[in-house]
Amino acid sequence: MNIAEYYKQLEEEYRAIFEYSYDGIFISDGDGKVVRINKSCETMEGIKSQDVVGKSIKQLLDEGYYNNSVTLEVLEKKIPVTQLQIAKNGRKLMCTGVPIFKDGRITRIVINSRDISELTLLEKELQRTLIHSEKLRTQIEMLEKKIIHGENLVFKSTSMHDVMKTIMHVAKFDSTLLLTGESGVGKEMAAHLVHRKSHRNRASFVKVDCGAIPNALFESELFGYDKGAFTGAERQGKIGLIELADKGTLLIDEIGELPLKQQVKLLRFIQDREIVRVGGKKPIPVDTRIIAATNKDLFSMVESGTFRKDLYYRLNVIPLLIPPLRERREDIFALIQFFLDKFNKKFETSKELDKESFEILEEYNWPGNVRELENMIERLIVLSAGQKISKADLPGYISDNHYSNKLLLKIKQEDTYHTTLWKVEEELLMNAMKQSQSLREMSKILRLDKSSVSRKLKKHGIYITYG
Repeated sequence: MNIAEYYKQLEEEYRAIFEYSYDGIFISDGDGKVVRINKSCETMEGIKSQDVVGKSIKQLLDEGYYNNSVTLEVLEKKIPVTQLQIAKNGRKLMCTGVPIFKDGRITRIVINSRDISELTLLEKELQRTLIHSEKLRTQIEMLEKKIIHGENLVFKSTSMHDVMKTIMHVAKFDSTLLLTGESGVGKEMAAHLVHRKSHRNRASFVKVDCGAIPNALFESELFGYDKGAFTGAERQGKIGLIELADKGTLLIDEIGELPLKQQVKLLRFIQDREIVRVGGKKPIPVDTRIIAATNKDLFSMVESGTFRKDLYYRLNVIPLLIPPLRERREDIFALIQFFLDKFNKKFETSKELDKESFEILEEYNWPGNVRELENMIERLIVLSAGQKISKADLPGYISDNHYSNKLLLKIKQEDTYHTTLWKVEEELLMNAMKQSQSLREMSKILRLDKSSVSRKLKKHGIYITYG
C-alpha cells in the first residue's frame, strides 16, 4: 500500500468514526466559528449542518440555537470544560469541550455532547417509583401495627338502621363527613364502611389519630418531609399520612384533640387540597375524601375558643351522630352473639352464656359502648372455666349493677324515703334467701346475727322453710 492509499483509508476511517459516533461531535476553530458537526449532533439538536457551519458561536447564541456556549468557555479558560447546555429544540445536552493547541494557540475546539433528556425522564420515573414504593412500605407498616377490621357494623335497632341508610347514601359522594358519638360506638368502623362503599375503595384508607401524635411530630407525620429537613430525619425523606391517602380516604380521628396551632395547618390543606412537605418548597396536590371523627362537642369547643370556627364549618358538611349502645339496646343481643361467634372461632372454643348472664349483660349500660362489650366477651371466653358462662364469671361491677337496676325498677316516682328503704330491705332479704340453705347462711350473706334476720323476715311477712 502506497502512502496516498494509506492516508485515503485513514481519512475514510476517521470520517466513519466522526459520522457514526453515538455522541454528538461539534468542532469549531480558534476564533469560535463552526467547522463541522456530525449526524448525531444534527439529530440530537434538530439542526442541519449547512445552517450552522461557518457561523460564529456568538451568532448562534443570538439566533437562539443554545442557551450558553461551551466553546466560549474553553476559549476563555483554555482548559477542558463540561457544561449542561439546552439546544434550540429543548433537549438537554451534557457537553464536554476540549481545546487543541498548535504553536501555543487554540486551533480547534472539539465538543462531545450527549443527550440526557431521556436520563432526566428516567430519573423522574425512578423518583415516582421510589415515592410509590415508599407509600407501599408505609402502608405495610401501618397494617402491621394495626389490622383494619373488615367486619360490617352489627345492629338491629331503628336508630342504627337510619345511620346505615345515611352511610350508604353519602358514600357515593366525596363530601366531607363528620362522625360524632361517644368513644367506642363504632365511628372508625363506619368510616371504613363509607370507604368500602365509595368509588375510592381500591385506593388507601389512612387513619390519622390526632390524640396519639405528639405536637412536635404532628407536621412531619401528616405532611411528610424532604431529605435533610431536620436532624434525625430519614436520609431519603418520608411521605406523610395525608399524601398516603391520595385517591383514597383520610380519616382524621379524635379531631377534638388537635391543638389550635395544628388546626391552622390542617385547615390550609382542607381548603387548598395540597401539601408542602417539611423542608420542601414544591406544593403536592392530594386528592382524598376527608372523614373526621370525634367524641367531643366541637360546637361547644368553638364557643369556648378551643376549636377554630372556620375548621369546624369545613368539617361539618355532613354530620352523622352514632348513638351510644345504651340508647339502642336492641343491638346488644346481636352484638353479644356476634362477638361470641368471633372469639369462639379465634380461640377454637364453643362457649356460650347462660340465660341469667345473658340478661345481666343486656341490662348493663355499657359506658364504653361496643368496644367495652367486645372486650368483655373476649375476657369471658378466655377466663371462664366451663362451657357455660354464668353470673359467677361476670365481673362484680356488672352483676352488682344488674342487681341495682332491678331494685330501681321497683321504685316508683311517688315512693317516699321510708317506702324506698322498705322495698330495698325486702329485696335484699329475698335475694339472700335464694342464695342460702339455712338461716345461718342467710345471716352470713347479710352480715347480721340470726335474731336480726328473723325479726326482719317477720316484719316483711317472709316465711322460710329451713331452720
